Amino acid sequence: MSLITLSWRLSPLFIIFVAFFLARFNSLIAVDVDVLRALPYLLAIVLFCFAVMFNRSRFIAPIVIALFSYWFIRERLQSPLIQEDVMAMFTGLNILFCGQLILSSLIPEKGMFNRIGFIFISLLLLGDVFLWYYGTSSLWIGLLGDLTSQQANLFENRYWVSNSLLMVHAATALILTLVALLRRSVADFALLLTWFSGAVIFYDFSLENISPICFSALFLGLFLVFQQSNYQVTYKDALTGISGRRALEDHLSTLGRHYSIAMLDVDHFKKFNDTYGHDVGDQVLKMVASRIAKVEGGGKAFRYGGEEFTIVFNRRSASDIFVYLEAVRTSIQDYHLTLRGDDRDGDRTVGKQQRGKSVKAASKSVSVTISIGVADSVFRMTPKDVIKVADDLLYKAKGAGRNCTIKA
Repeated sequence: MSLITLSWRLSPLFIIFVAFFLARFNSLIAVDVDVLRALPYLLAIVLFCFAVMFNRSRFIAPIVIALFSYWFIRERLQSPLIQEDVMAMFTGLNILFCGQLILSSLIPEKGMFNRIGFIFISLLLLGDVFLWYYGTSSLWIGLLGDLTSQQANLFENRYWVSNSLLMVHAATALILTLVALLRRSVADFALLLTWFSGAVIFYDFSLENISPICFSALFLGLFLVFQQSNYQVTYKDALTGISGRRALEDHLSTLGRHYSIAMLDVDHFKKFNDTYGHDVGDQVLKMVASRIAKVEGGGKAFRYGGEEFTIVFNRRSASDIFVYLEAVRTSIQDYHLTLRGDDRDGDRTVGKQQRGKSVKAASKSVSVTISIGVADSVFRMTPKDVIKVADDLLYKAKGAGRNCTIKA
């Protein structure tokens, strides 16, 4: 992963850190306080309209949870926390905030505009209503008596942290992190980012305007998270993980006059599908894509469609890049793909170590080859024209016996 890509991925988290330090050192005194306190509402409305397009509960949930938390803070928690009823509401908000995030991460993702989505939103609103109307009840205060006592005793140190709430937030962070690592979903990262923002706010709750500043930063960060998800959907091929046709078209528009384009195709791919099934065909495509993506010489790999791939080399001739294409072709030819089956080792580490190794004839494994055609850019030729030439050369490679590279 390049430094630019890593910075883009971590930018939402960076925004939260910046916001915290701006609040910590009171660096926004020049901003009108009414504008500052209204900003989270405005950003949340815009973000909510944007997120509805995704129709996914884990995109919309962090907005709803964070917006209610901010509204509750502004409406009910503007008195000193040393007061018993205010401390009870503050404690209740922490527990509700964490509980709603955990619920959002664990509930099945079925979209928002259906029965499950309606039930999910109803559960979130039910918790909000309960806290609003019963957050200062004698029953609630009695249940949290020991906890609020600990909070009050620690208030002189200005921080909210008590052993009980620390355990609640630690458990929330652990669950959200595990779910995000297992799913590797941008939406689950949004939930984790929301928890982190809330933890920062609750940690130094007595700081003036920390909630409007950090919640505004959270909504900006969530917007970037959603944009990252949109980029994945638009530009990344869902099966192979490399850039797709849309990304290729955008990249071609940035090329100068001197470049080369290679078209690559998996040999006898239909035979693999007919013989082993589409699951094996998908395995083949993933393996081929992973090898093509490692091409050297400055090439950028794309899935063109089906079993066909494209590599673009900017400012390089076909003669210059021929050796790199041959290296890719050879690496795929020499790779032994072990088919996934019921007897596959359940240990992912062991399975990873076995990939690409030679296997006995009795084992379920296949070897694949690719054919390649590569063409240079020529005066007055568009990138689409060069692709057409490379594609014609690809079919010449197939006619010459396959598993070879032919250049213009």
